[in-house]
Amino acid sequence: VMDPNMSQGSGGVDGNKGEGNPEHLLQQYSAFNSKSNMFQCTICNKQFTRKFNMYNHMEIAHFPYQFVYECEYCSHQFPSRNRKMKHLSCFHKDRKDFVKK
Repeated sequence: VMDPNMSQGSGGVDGNKGEGNPEHLLQQYSAFNSKSNMFQCTICNKQFTRKFNMYNHMEIAHFPYQFVYECEYCSHQFPSRNRKMKHLSCFHKDRKDFVKK
C-alpha cells in the first residue's frame, strides 16, 4: 500500500517524454512525498531533496550502463548524464562550442 503523501512518476529532468528514454524508466521507480517534500527511489526507498540527485542515484545504483551517454567530442561513454557532464566540464571546458545540456 502506497503512502497517501507519495505520488508516482514525479516528472522529468530534461523534458524528454518518450518510452525509450532513460527518464521514462526512472519515472516509473520514483515518487514524491508531499509531506516531507522529498523525492524517493521506490527501489531502495532512499530519499533525496532534489529530483536530479535521485535520478543520478538510480542510474548509477540500479540501472548501471542501462543507458549510455556518449561524449560528443571524444566518444567516451558514461553510465549517467551526471558523469558525462562532469567529464565535459573537466576535459572539454575550453571548447568554444561546449554548452551544458
